[in-house]
Amino acid sequence: MVDNVTMVIQWLPIWNWPFMYEYNCSRVIPIGEEWTKTRGVSHPIFGVWSMCWGILCEIFYIPCIYALYKERRQSCYRIMLWLAIVDVIAILCNSVGFGFFLIEGTVFCSRPWSVWIVGCVGLGMWCGACIGCLLLVTYRLFELLNMSKRFEAQTNILIIIATSYALYFAFLTPPILTNTEFNAMFYDPFIGDVPTEVYVNWPHTVNNLLVVMSSATLYIFLIFVLRTKQGAMPSEAGRTKMAVNGPIFIQASLICVFNVAASLEYIYMNFFPTPQILIELGHISWQISHGVPPFIYLLLNKTVKRHC
Repeated sequence: MVDNVTMVIQWLPIWNWPFMYEYNCSRVIPIGEEWTKTRGVSHPIFGVWSMCWGILCEIFYIPCIYALYKERRQSCYRIMLWLAIVDVIAILCNSVGFGFFLIEGTVFCSRPWSVWIVGCVGLGMWCGACIGCLLLVTYRLFELLNMSKRFEAQTNILIIIATSYALYFAFLTPPILTNTEFNAMFYDPFIGDVPTEVYVNWPHTVNNLLVVMSSATLYIFLIFVLRTKQGAMPSEAGRTKMAVNGPIFIQASLICVFNVAASLEYIYMNFFPTPQILIELGHISWQISHGVPPFIYLLLNKTVKRHC
């Protein structure tokens, strides 16, 4: 065991990691199938589920993206379109790519570059989706307070900032890496001679704690403001308003629940011993958080249903 290795640097450009001691697999066993045989575990059931879920979500996202694109002149739908593109990329990583790795029994040292790319892009898209959801709920709040014009003028700039935020996490911070022994992704590549405490991504932890929790708090505040405004309306007007806004908040709440569950679970399992069932539920929550929006849109969003 190596005791003199410090925590991995938090500014980690994707082109630097092959030269780092902490990610050098060859010092233990040469990179390749030997790692799969000795450290990997094939999980065909979970792997097939992940790939099928991912492909199904991608198919259902096609008409939704078309509908959102048709409504792109509205700031709200422009943000939703951006989030849909982020989700499509994320699903390729945390469901399709992850499922392939599970079926094969891949670990980081089996295919370092493949596992790294899937992990870093998946992480970046997750953080992008988090900031995108924050933008969306902020817009809804501005809209409810009759201040949406102030937000609409800055929508494109905010989307550029959100894109930069996602790319920063994807290519400039330590990723999460697939480990088929535990059926999830971890900061630790599990090479074996470096303490787990060395591997951490503090920006990701901050994102999960602050951005996701902020989104959840704003959704609660949004519902409170809506109920307050409805209470001040005549009963018939209040019911009409609820009929219009109710599905919107159901959509938002469902997405938010899976985001919060995935964010908390991934923080916990990367820092503390976690039962296997919770590790798997945490990853499934992450898969669902990116994959469930098209089903929600097709069931509850009248504009998307009209275009489809």
